[in-house]
Amino acid sequence: MKQKTIIQLWGKQGCGKSGTIKILKEELIRHYINSAHTYSLPLPASPDIFDILLCGGLTVGVESMGDDLWSYNLKGNLDKLIGCDIIICASRVYNNVDAYIKDISKTNGYRLLKVTNYRGDEPPFVRHILNQKSAIHLLDLINQIITGAL
Repeated sequence: MKQKTIIQLWGKQGCGKSGTIKILKEELIRHYINSAHTYSLPLPASPDIFDILLCGGLTVGVESMGDDLWSYNLKGNLDKLIGCDIIICASRVYNNVDAYIKDISKTNGYRLLKVTNYRGDEPPFVRHILNQKSAIHLLDLINQIITGAL
């Protein structure tokens, strides 16, 4: 790994950021922790997730809430992720979460990679399938960060 990295999945409300991050967590578990791990889509409706995983010898922090910094202890959760090698988090476009993530990256030596997930009108597209494609793309980015290729 070259440098600690924050991957910020950002976009407007209801565009699939949290769903993409939830699927990405399942993919990280399957790829790095338990190759027999399975999941089915769509994932059950659940609250946002917060977790720290050990992947390829590095700590990967995952936070899917991105609505407002002061809601649901989001600031506290983001603060707990400082020190992880890779942080994956969500934010709306240009809200207080976006600004705080930018601040975390500057003050803690992280490089910041802002990404979006795949989006399309439903129908003809199915959101959880697009979210899974986005999650697999993000998994590839994480693999490249872990191996030092990116």
